[in-house]
Amino acid sequence: MIRVLIVDDDPRVRGAIRTFLLAHQGFKVVGEASGSELAVRLASETGPGVAIVDVLLPTEREGLSLLRIFSEQLGIPVVAMSLDNACAANAIMAGAYVFLAKDGYSDRLVDALLAAPHRCDR
Repeated sequence: MIRVLIVDDDPRVRGAIRTFLLAHQGFKVVGEASGSELAVRLASETGPGVAIVDVLLPTEREGLSLLRIFSEQLGIPVVAMSLDNACAANAIMAGAYVFLAKDGYSDRLVDALLAAPHRCDR
């Protein structure tokens, strides 16, 4: 079971991703956060194997900072997402192992989560 933390400031997006993951075997959503402070706390409490993070959370600066915290300090692999594909390079440099466009994630999200490096399934 891959434990997933969803971080997005839009509750509709969080709900859509949660519903999508629940329709696929092998995933457990261990938490949802609308901002970086709650996301860090939930990550520490729930120990996700991977996080899905909106790069523009609500600003790119906040999203990229969270990517760095997850990848460098907490060792959590991150799938970065955004509607703005121009964020992709910055997201990868900040520590995400993959970037997905929000408008086409469903085709690639399962594969991206399964490919999480050093995933610790608990």
